[in-house]
Amino acid sequence: MGVFQQSKQVQQAVYGRNMQEWHVFLLQFENKLTEGEYSRVTSNKIYYNKRNTTTNREYECRIELNMKRHEIAIREKNGYEPILTEVKNLQFRKSKQYVLFTVTFLNGEQKNGKWTIEKT
Repeated sequence: MGVFQQSKQVQQAVYGRNMQEWHVFLLQFENKLTEGEYSRVTSNKIYYNKRNTTTNREYECRIELNMKRHEIAIREKNGYEPILTEVKNLQFRKSKQYVLFTVTFLNGEQKNGKWTIEKT
């Protein structure tokens, strides 16, 4: 009986950790996009432009799936920042006011998100 109880506790802890990672990812996703201005979306990338404060020039950034590493990452200038791991697929779809996205994890689980495009 004790083994089953421990198994259930481990499963709950893993689920809680996965939910926590998902919510942290959503916060990072939102924060990065609000640092710049939405540009465009493709099936597996979302682009936004930021302005260099020194040169006042715009540069393009993106959030994308790195299929080799199974992670979603932010690419800015020469930087690379993973923000969600164990990802098998990332799919973006744009509507008039929203970018909808589906993340499929290596374990087959799927999560959906929606980001509101700010009017400029």
